[in-house]
Amino acid sequence: MAPQADVQVLIVGGGIAGLTLANICKRIGLSYKVLERTAEVTPVGAGISLAPNALRLLDQLGFMDIIRKEGQPLRKIQVFRNKTKWSMLDFEWLEGTYGYSMYSMPRHSLHRALYQATGTEHVLLDAEVVGFEDEPDSPSVKVRLADGREFTGEVLVGADGIRSITRRLLADKQGLAGVNTIRFTGRTHMTGISYPLKHLGPEHLGVATWVFYDDCILTSWPCTENRQWFVGVKPSEAKTTSRSTWKGATKEMINEVYGHRFHPMGKNETVRDVVDIAERVTASDVFEETAFPDMAFGRVALVGDSAHSMTSFIGQGACQAIEDVGELANGLHTYFAGQTNDPQVLREVLIDYRKSREPRARNLVYYSSIFAQVHTGRLPYGLGPLARRIAFTYAPTWCWKWATDPLYGYQPRVHALDMLSN
Repeated sequence: MAPQADVQVLIVGGGIAGLTLANICKRIGLSYKVLERTAEVTPVGAGISLAPNALRLLDQLGFMDIIRKEGQPLRKIQVFRNKTKWSMLDFEWLEGTYGYSMYSMPRHSLHRALYQATGTEHVLLDAEVVGFEDEPDSPSVKVRLADGREFTGEVLVGADGIRSITRRLLADKQGLAGVNTIRFTGRTHMTGISYPLKHLGPEHLGVATWVFYDDCILTSWPCTENRQWFVGVKPSEAKTTSRSTWKGATKEMINEVYGHRFHPMGKNETVRDVVDIAERVTASDVFEETAFPDMAFGRVALVGDSAHSMTSFIGQGACQAIEDVGELANGLHTYFAGQTNDPQVLREVLIDYRKSREPRARNLVYYSSIFAQVHTGRLPYGLGPLARRIAFTYAPTWCWKWATDPLYGYQPRVHALDMLSN
């Protein structure tokens, strides 16, 4: 008899996607292990945007209390062109329409909550994956680490981000070695999250700010106690597209580009007022998909950025990862509950997952790209500035509801969690 796999679900990557899937596995009774490349869990990034299409599932998993405690629901967005105020967009209809508002919060707060709920004994740190074997006649997928250790799972899930080793190895299996499916957008994001801006009052809570300068953009999203999660977007000066050129970003670097510029939330109405009290800052070049690898092949599946990287202009990176793991979990529960132990049936389950997720992922990557062009005023034929002015000055609320319904109107759930709560 062939040896049993170490776990049913082997997850590569301990970020938002991997840990969300691990929490689902824990709740529905599937054995799991998370392989995380880094040697310790430390705060990464600045803020995170959680929209209704992701909050439904996080609510199922019991994380809404921490999101409501450490996250700020969006009420309005004030839009400026340099120092001229264009409009104040109302978004207080979100919760009434979709059951949830949009929340902004420190990224590490959600990551920490997911990690603690996963169970540290199920997360293996300093576990760099360098290869895997998915042989048709084998009862499991075998993963090999850089230090020589090996682990097996009945299914392997790549949740290891935009530079996913799982995706590269999966491409090798499909005869696509060396194919690069992401491209540099020519933009750099400089981002950070501030401590509370004490000069602001209750009327500022939940108010986001978008400022379109002549040569760049800065948006800031409201977090609790009037903290500001700010994101600056400018053409990058990167000499390479193979890796981020901004890993060592500092407040001084960000202030050099944005510090002197207008920001209505600053004490002296400058961006420097916000950056100088930042809890942390970071920056990175922005990439997006050009061609889409299969989201599943054999007994290996991809979720999140490892499957479909998109620009951050619509705030859907983490949300789409959460959608992915929700739909994948539904398929895995159906398979393992059936107890067929037939690898071919599992492969068919993953094909169904791929067929379900790929069209939406591709549509939203395109949607995000178009919105980025409107946001930056760079549409073809010189129409960008006019389209941006119309969208952010004259478009009525019903237009925003129509435009966001494809994002928020779809809210996947894990059916097995519904059954557990009944």
